[in-house]
Amino acid sequence: MQNAVFFLIIFFLIIATGGFIFQHVRKIKRTKLQQTNKKLTDAALAESLRRLGLSKNKISFEISTSRLSDVWGSGIMAYEYEVKMQDKVADDKFKEKLFVYLQEYAKQNHLISIGDVPVFVISDLWQEDEILKIDITYTANEKTINYLKDVSRVDLK
Repeated sequence: MQNAVFFLIIFFLIIATGGFIFQHVRKIKRTKLQQTNKKLTDAALAESLRRLGLSKNKISFEISTSRLSDVWGSGIMAYEYEVKMQDKVADDKFKEKLFVYLQEYAKQNHLISIGDVPVFVISDLWQEDEILKIDITYTANEKTINYLKDVSRVDLK
């Protein structure tokens, strides 16, 4: 009887340890994917800003970037950028051109989205003094598509 209890305890410890290791490996994979997709989004934004005529000597790019997934949950490929600008540029025309250039970058680099949404979505863009704030979503997975749907519902209210 004692042997059976001992083996049962060992069995549950092995299962618990295996579960912990499995979760840890999944978290590492998600983090690596998040970092890879962030680098792709960073490059797309940098190239698009360059095409808009904003050279590095006119702007301070990527002073601050953060993952919006820290708020919305893991697996969300959404990133917030702060770009120091000398001029006020945040208007509809700027946003439309930026959107077009992001899609062209995606096409040139064979980036795809899930479903029938654009590869990169500008989920928010505004300017406070010299800081241009841009939220860009890379629609690489279903969780991110659901995030965009949730954001659009919040915006409608």
